[in-house]
Parts: sequence; C-alpha cells; structure tokens
Amino acid sequence: MRIAFFFFLLISMNGYSQDWILVDVVKQTRKEVIYRIDDGEKVKKVKHDSPSIINLISTIEEDGYKLEKITQGIELDLNGNLPIIRNNAQQNFGVTTLTLDNNNRVMLWFKKK
Repeated sequence: MRIAFFFFLLISMNGYSQDWILVDVVKQTRKEVIYRIDDGEKVKKVKHDSPSIINLISTIEEDGYKLEKITQGIELDLNGNLPIIRNNAQQNFGVTTLTLDNNNRVMLWFKKK
C-alpha cells in the first residue's frame, strides 16, 4: 500500500510541474537588445535585432510561453584599484581610480502555457 501511494505521489508531482524561463535584459541599444535566457539547466546569451522589448516578449510568447511577471533589479559594478600612499605621519588612502556603474536590469518571467 505504501509503495503504491509513493508511486502515485511521484506521478502527480510530475503532472503539476511547471516550465519557467527567466529572460534578463542585459543591454538595450538603438539597434539591438542583448539578453540572457535561464531555463533552469543552462544560461545562454542572445542578441535580438529589434531594440524593442515588446517585440522580444512577442517572440518568446510565439514559442509557447506566457509572460507572468516583470521585475527590475539594480546592478552595481565597482571597477578599479585603491592605492595606499604611505605618509610619515600616518597611513592614508590616496587618490583612487574606482568607477561605479549603475545598471538597471529588467527581468521577464515566462511560464509554459
């Protein structure tokens, strides 16, 4: 009886599983949209020739997915170095060459119909 219930539980869990993909818009220019697709197994980077995110959504919906959520995240990128200048009186931090990039990221959540 327990074995039958266990197999029934496994079969029902497979029946209710959902197929999601996450589209992360990395860069949008006048000529193209660069995005990453995460399907749970691998992440691939893709370029779309149209700069419109609406066209991108339509293209993915043609593959059988439905747009469920749109989220936005902020990516802070800090590059450069922090040199230390030794002084006789004390150790002070000198002039830095750090650059801070603030990128707003749009993430599109699609679910299989």
